[in-house]
Amino acid sequence: MSNQNKIKITIKGSGLSYEKEIDENTAGQIMALCLSPQEVVGASGNIRSALPMRHSGSQKESAAEYLTRHAPKRMPDKILTLAGFLKESHNKDLFQPAEIKPLFRDAGELMPANFTRDFNWAVASGWIAADPVKKDSYYVTNTGLKVLRGDFPDDLVKKSKNKAGGRRKKTKASE
Repeated sequence: MSNQNKIKITIKGSGLSYEKEIDENTAGQIMALCLSPQEVVGASGNIRSALPMRHSGSQKESAAEYLTRHAPKRMPDKILTLAGFLKESHNKDLFQPAEIKPLFRDAGELMPANFTRDFNWAVASGWIAADPVKKDSYYVTNTGLKVLRGDFPDDLVKKSKNKAGGRRKKTKASE
């Protein structure tokens, strides 16, 4: 990143001091979030990790619109995107895999031929993680949010390649 494209951000508050140089795109997203009329601080006083809204008009967005906006290509990308849709549009921090499946139909997308494999691929990529407290529940990780915010940047997609493949346990039949 050249010096002319760096923007210094400083956040100071009660017991908090953060300073970093960031790129123009990230600065724009932060400004949009800061200037948004949306409530950013929850009832507990903690800042929510919400995806900034990038569409105009109605606050409602369909699963199809959300997929179009993020343009995922592979099935694990689409699973992450639909999990992000639940988080952003339905305020669901936790979800179950069964909640993702009908969203494919709602969005006019074909269901993955092997949903479990593709879901596990998204988990192995670090985009989605199992909740340590609530059994069979998952959440979108910070890495997953970063991937969504960047609309699947090549460097993060490359890191996720073949995560589900090649992890078969050896059995006597395969030796």
